[in-house]
Amino acid sequence: MYCRYCGAELKPEAKFCTSCGMKIQPFGKAEEAKAEQPKTEQTGVAAGATTAVNAEAAKAAAPKAEQPEPAAKMPPEEKKPEGGKSKKGLLLIPLFLLLAGLGVGVGIFIGSRQGGGKESDPFAKRETRESSEMSAEGSGESTAADASESGADGDGEAAEREEKFVLADENTELGALQRSIATLNSEAAAGQRIAINEIKHSVGVRNPGESWNSDVFYTLEGYENRPGYVNKNLCRLEQKQLINADTGNLIDYTVYINPNDGVANKIVAIEYLVSGGLQVTEYYYDANRMPRFVYQYLIDNYVAGYAVPDKAGERFLFGSDTLLTWRAVRDGGFKWNCAANASEAERLRKSWPANTIFLYQNENADMRRAFDERESIMLNAAYNTYETVMNAQNLTGISGYAYDEQGQGVENARVLLYRSEDRKLLYEGKTDADGRYRIVVPGESRQYELRLVKAPYRSCEIYGINVDSEQLAAYQTPVYFLPRGGAATDYRLRLGDALHYNESGSGMRTVFASVINVRAGINNRTGRIVSTAQTDGSGVANVKLRPGVYTVELVADGYETVYDTLVARSDGETEREFFAAPTVGSGQVSIVLTWGAVPADLDSHLFTQRGAESSHVWFGGKVDSFGNDLDVDDVSSYGPETVTIKQFSAQDYYKYCVVDFTNSVYNNFQSYELSNSGATVQVYTDQGLAATYHVPTNRPGVVWEIFEIRNGRITPIQRYYNYASTQDWWMHD
Repeated sequence: MYCRYCGAELKPEAKFCTSCGMKIQPFGKAEEAKAEQPKTEQTGVAAGATTAVNAEAAKAAAPKAEQPEPAAKMPPEEKKPEGGKSKKGLLLIPLFLLLAGLGVGVGIFIGSRQGGGKESDPFAKRETRESSEMSAEGSGESTAADASESGADGDGEAAEREEKFVLADENTELGALQRSIATLNSEAAAGQRIAINEIKHSVGVRNPGESWNSDVFYTLEGYENRPGYVNKNLCRLEQKQLINADTGNLIDYTVYINPNDGVANKIVAIEYLVSGGLQVTEYYYDANRMPRFVYQYLIDNYVAGYAVPDKAGERFLFGSDTLLTWRAVRDGGFKWNCAANASEAERLRKSWPANTIFLYQNENADMRRAFDERESIMLNAAYNTYETVMNAQNLTGISGYAYDEQGQGVENARVLLYRSEDRKLLYEGKTDADGRYRIVVPGESRQYELRLVKAPYRSCEIYGINVDSEQLAAYQTPVYFLPRGGAATDYRLRLGDALHYNESGSGMRTVFASVINVRAGINNRTGRIVSTAQTDGSGVANVKLRPGVYTVELVADGYETVYDTLVARSDGETEREFFAAPTVGSGQVSIVLTWGAVPADLDSHLFTQRGAESSHVWFGGKVDSFGNDLDVDDVSSYGPETVTIKQFSAQDYYKYCVVDFTNSVYNNFQSYELSNSGATVQVYTDQGLAATYHVPTNRPGVVWEIFEIRNGRITPIQRYYNYASTQDWWMHD
């Protein structure tokens, strides 16, 4: 165990660091692991107590009943992905651990720029007096006074604590939104549930001459173009969460909606099992919402794909509400095909001549009974899924942590949610005993802001929280409650090139920032500047900051503008290096990963699908056939790791993941090091910074599945896995 403040090695039961004297807060605890499992992370109930006013709003807004609707048909399997092996050498675990951040950038179209524009402080009406002292021009140094101090006592927060929640008229848009959010966060509000196995639909009459129609399956997966269907990468995407009524397990749903007729042609269900693994069920529906194909399998972590012939799992091929073929593929490659009639059996023989085909009518009574039972179960599962999921409400959970200066969770801090457009207060929640908060909001396109308040500390704001229907979770970077006042501390800031090494190869090339602006709060890109500086001849900029949480903006000619979070505290690090991507060219995308000292090696993985072809960029294959490139692979902490999509196409599908190689290589899949590494991923297009993602904090796991790009749109995924023993794509192509 190492001190997260000074990096000194600690004794196993140490309560204080003997080197720097700071109190020790362990990162990995069994209770935290239990608390942060997906099931508890996203239940629809906010952490902490609901205020009386919000309870009133919840009561006023009665939950809406779900209204089901019909389902659809599905198709079969696909081609085998590329193979290959490569192994990375073992690495030593480094000396110290940095605190983590969390947060999420929302799905946006490639080509839309975040930030910029006219300066305006989103909390100007609630902020207290700010001041800044600038040193002599050209000195490169500046001082920022406490941004929230004012009044004779220097507290400045009395007015904030008096801010009251006002429930608007229920007939107004504001009042309706307030009541909706209150209802979603009421402890009495039950999570949306799905009865997957309920028998509500009768099996159709088998037609001895019917064989399986592959139109939906092959068109969605890019093999063929059939009238009425489109490639899934061109579909409109929605994400929803439901609770399995039978098991209580949480299920994530990804819905692919045909933009031409509004029918969901594919729904992927990812159920989090008690064992820690996943059960994935992929449903395909035709234009009449009838099931055509169902593929079900178990896996450690989900990588978007489809039923290639040698992929383990069970396939169910439907037509006219009857099961035409039941296919099972085992890990060892054993395949079983049982066809319902001679026509379907003949189709299978032509498609899979090497495999034995079993005919339903020739099997014994037990086998026919098993076939009939699976037919009813999977048909009803398909219809129940379509009807319930399509009528379920889109929800997004905004969550994060609040810590004090020693890294301890702060309980009962006020968490105030505002809508950005008019700074109207929508909801007030509280942090729990671990300092965690979660506020559930409707999954509709909207921007929010948070203000966290806890006497006697300085409050802290989080700006620009974007939410839409494609997003299940919006993780925020941690908030730190720091004492008011206090002496200003000198900080040395550097900027490095995220793409090019220096001449000695010992680090990244130095970038000379023309302007470095500092603003109070998190993700504050256009608010009031409290400090500004320029780099000197050695590439260092000096600023003085009082205790607080700040957004640092770094601008340099020839580089994309960088925005990052800096926590200023008397006992914290006083030197920070940031990394800037060179200006992204037309039709390109740059993905930059940075993190702290621990773990030593985080790896970037980019998956690309173009039609029926796929590729994987990683440390064992740094360039793929599509021109995508892992330009920088850092193995000794901090990063950067930079991946460049050099010929971006809106017709292609991309997915980006980060893996904790340091712990994965030792099968330490329950490690907290990735979660507490402060890992941040920034995505740049030729229009500038397009999205920023922060790793979820205080969770065991080694695989962070971050975002995908389909139809030219960046969509957050934000799944986090602590099981990776069988799904080891991070070690092999």
